[in-house]
Amino acid sequence: MDASLLLWMLLAVSVFWGVGLYNRLMRMRARGLGALGSVEKHMRVYAALVREHVTLCGPGAANSHGVSSKNGRDEWDGLLSSLHVFEQALNDDGVAKLTNEPLARLVAAFDGVQLAWRQLRAVPPDLAGPVIPDELNAQWEAVALRVETARGGFNQILTQYNAALDQFPARLVVGWMGFKPGGTL
Repeated sequence: MDASLLLWMLLAVSVFWGVGLYNRLMRMRARGLGALGSVEKHMRVYAALVREHVTLCGPGAANSHGVSSKNGRDEWDGLLSSLHVFEQALNDDGVAKLTNEPLARLVAAFDGVQLAWRQLRAVPPDLAGPVIPDELNAQWEAVALRVETARGGFNQILTQYNAALDQFPARLVVGWMGFKPGGTL
């Protein structure tokens, strides 16, 4: 066999392998972005639930949230401010790049919302009733289940993507192709 023919065959195999690798990683990345979109869609429902409740409480809802105790009002204000930070993290353009820093900010903001919700739930009921209506609590729990399911799917996809980037032959060229490891939620 001629040396130039062997060289051309090696070059052809390398090009086809590189194109296949690039296409595979792009498909995996697209799956990750799709899963992230699903997580974001479910996470945005939290803010919508709280806004709907505050709107239904009437004209003074921005200050009282239908709660007579000062402690309950403070907890509602804490939830609303944490939801505002959370929405800013969701709207961050960097989240769509699947990189660690924006996803870490999103997780921190999400944890802040969860903490504010737990603090609000811990406020004891007063004569007006519980701080959180039973219907809102049930809706929140249903959304929480959907968010956790979507987060699990997203994390599984990103774990597979990161593993594909770290496989031996691929790790030699993925940096040149512009692929970076993704973060998890």
